[in-house]
Amino acid sequence: PAPTPPPSPGPNPPPPPRRRPRGPGLGGGNDEREQTLNQLLTEMDGFEGNTGIIIVAATNRPDVLDAALMRPGRFDRQVVVDRPDYKGRLQILQVHARGKTLCKGVDLSKVARRTPGYTGADLANLLNEAAILAARRQLTEVSMDEMNDAIERLVAGPEKKDRVMSERRKRLVAYHEGGHALVGALMPDYDPVQKISIIPRGRAGGLTFFTPSEERLDSGLYSRAYLENQMAVALGGRVAEEIVYGDEEVTTGASSDLQQVTRVARQMVTRFGMSDRLGPVALGRQDSGMFLGRDMASERDFSDDTAALIDDEVASLVDGAYRRAKDVLTKNRLILDELAQMLVDQETVDADELQNLLVDRDVRAAAYL
Repeated sequence: PAPTPPPSPGPNPPPPPRRRPRGPGLGGGNDEREQTLNQLLTEMDGFEGNTGIIIVAATNRPDVLDAALMRPGRFDRQVVVDRPDYKGRLQILQVHARGKTLCKGVDLSKVARRTPGYTGADLANLLNEAAILAARRQLTEVSMDEMNDAIERLVAGPEKKDRVMSERRKRLVAYHEGGHALVGALMPDYDPVQKISIIPRGRAGGLTFFTPSEERLDSGLYSRAYLENQMAVALGGRVAEEIVYGDEEVTTGASSDLQQVTRVARQMVTRFGMSDRLGPVALGRQDSGMFLGRDMASERDFSDDTAALIDDEVASLVDGAYRRAKDVLTKNRLILDELAQMLVDQETVDADELQNLLVDRDVRAAAYL
């Protein structure tokens, strides 16, 4: 027969004290957090089965929750609330637009298409920003111009039209942004170009806006080809400067682009197993980040030789993306010149204008080198 279980200490025993892993002690107040957690667990364990009380909680950092909170009988049912899809964004926009006067030409479905990845709060803020812009322009209705400007304002900051740019700097920025846009437009299966602008925003001298794929955002799955395209597009600005002005005149404007490219290449090698020489392996412990005294840096679990090989593979991926971008822009130099001139004359070029430029030209698409 099965042994008799020991007597229970009571119907609702208090949970044992919880202890977080020791860390650098960031943030202070850890004792108060522990006491709050223990008291919460005590209160939750004090409910009877038929009290009719359901406890619901929400967090955007499930990775830092104490394991005791997630045990059966506590927060054991987890519901992931994803960012809204196109249909959800449209419905959210319709709700928040009720208190605002919109022009007849405002198409919320187009706004929903342009905002993949936005949360409900982002969309509410977008409509508020559009209404503020309309008020500043002394308009009684919000138009699509205000909607589009609000999207770009939230992404990159307000326009700085009062910043005076010399003709040479304006043309340099036009070639830089034209390089991003042209490489992106000619890469197979890459996000479509939405708009190109040489009007300064925030700390950027100009910007090229792409519309990310709804499917990619929802699934979180990115192919090796897509990531290679992404690196080539990011390098397009620097490559365009190099082709037009020469190696000695390349500017520091691509610093953030280079950081992005290096980060993507390193993740491809160490996280996604996309290295030809290292193969399908993940290298280095991937930490969720620093929070409440947890580890401040990822743990290195590979040798110096492997570290050197990682650096070689990262450099190889970046070099391949650079050569693809240079191949595209060199073969389509005349189109790059025309696009840059359009930007100098108009300051912005939208998706339709870019497509019209490409339709009537002898375009040479990107190739894998």
